[in-house]
Amino acid sequence: YAENRRGRFVSPPRLKYDISRTISLAAHAQSEGMRLNIEVLDSREVAADARIAALLQVQKGEPLFEYTRLFTSDGHAIFIETESIIARRFPKMLEQDLQQSTTKLLEQAYNTHARTGDITIRMRAVHADEAECLGIAANHPGIELEQIISDESGMPFCVGNQIWRGELAAFSARAILGH
Repeated sequence: YAENRRGRFVSPPRLKYDISRTISLAAHAQSEGMRLNIEVLDSREVAADARIAALLQVQKGEPLFEYTRLFTSDGHAIFIETESIIARRFPKMLEQDLQQSTTKLLEQAYNTHARTGDITIRMRAVHADEAECLGIAANHPGIELEQIISDESGMPFCVGNQIWRGELAAFSARAILGH
């Protein structure tokens, strides 16, 4: 792989993520003993824009907590994630330790259990601010993973958007036919 202005390097092993087996990569990685570090880059309260409001089934302008985190393994930046959650459902969320799996945190602190995760994966160019955090050049190809997480009643409560360094990701899924 190439790092911005530093040359070419041998890539570390790809982080394997079976999206059909788990909603939370962080929870899975931590339970499997993988070295996955989470650094909180930003956290704030925002008003839901029209797109996020529609995904979360709330009114435009609904208060949300939004935080951006950088995920690394063995010193290598792997992906950046921005999550938006409904503030009224999770009071004082930004005071919690966000350097862990969101799904585990919500289970423990708010008794909210993730039941489904609707995932869309697409290729796109990495934006300049993302590239800086990931240590790559702007417009480098990246893999964007968007996930809408819903609770046991089917109500969405979190929208996550991840941008992965393509050379460090291996996604898989298992298709089950006839259901």
